[in-house]
Amino acid sequence: MNKATLYDSLHFVSTLTFRKLTNAVLLWCSYGVSRFSGRLFHAGQPLSLSIEPTTACNLGCPECPSGLRSFSRKTGSMSLELAQQIIHAQHRHLMYLGFYFQGEPFLNKHLLEMVRYAASLKIYTGTSTNGHFLSDEIAQETVNSGLSRLIISVDRPTETTYSAYRKGGSLSEVIAGTRRIMKWKKQFNSTTPYVVIQCVVFRHNEQLLAEMRQLARELEVDDIWFKSAQIYDYKQDPNALIPLNNRYSRYSHTGDGRRPKMLTMRDAGECGTVMWLPGMGRWCRVVSIKMPSMRWAISTAMT
Repeated sequence: MNKATLYDSLHFVSTLTFRKLTNAVLLWCSYGVSRFSGRLFHAGQPLSLSIEPTTACNLGCPECPSGLRSFSRKTGSMSLELAQQIIHAQHRHLMYLGFYFQGEPFLNKHLLEMVRYAASLKIYTGTSTNGHFLSDEIAQETVNSGLSRLIISVDRPTETTYSAYRKGGSLSEVIAGTRRIMKWKKQFNSTTPYVVIQCVVFRHNEQLLAEMRQLARELEVDDIWFKSAQIYDYKQDPNALIPLNNRYSRYSHTGDGRRPKMLTMRDAGECGTVMWLPGMGRWCRVVSIKMPSMRWAISTAMT
């Protein structure tokens, strides 16, 4: 464990309370009882929540509903007042609050105010960005906001290969924004946010992972994660995006084609409840909460 990961772990532990831990135990017991009895049993409140600040995005990634402008719901941004109401109602049992889903969070001008409010209530927070809006001013505000984790999506180490998927994007802008974040972290001697480069692995970049690790070292970020890609038409894969290396694929080959791998506690999605704009959405699924140096799996069947 490096120093940054240690500080991130300590920061997460500092946000815990007896109520949150008790709630986590209730959820864990619910999962165990439901799994072994084969019947739904649920106790406790969600310990993970994702608020989607906006459904809009500046890029046109071919496997993203936001990038393709293919939502069945309206494009818009959540108000600060609504976000604060949701956070206040849930904060006593939340161990993780993510400010992202499918849109680009920094397009909502109130994002960092939402983060500051959550941080004031001692919630471990995170957001994921394509990195195109990290101006010097925004980077400084981000570091000062109390944000716990910042995920910056970078899938390829060169400009030409980057724009092959992140259509409309600029790798140089993302790199410059990442450097600004790291500059202000050093200037303020801040251990937060924990900065992660996240690389979505496709067929056309699975041979470039060593180069991506080198880029992460050059940017001096705290970690790099390699994430499997969700392909909507995984049976046909018309854009030939599914990696050949099965380690980085969500789909396995069978005699009758491809199918999603069985969900394990580790492979399941991060968030148990997603607050959408303009309405609210609910997920009933096994949940994997990615925390520093730990992975928790909780059954959060919502009623």
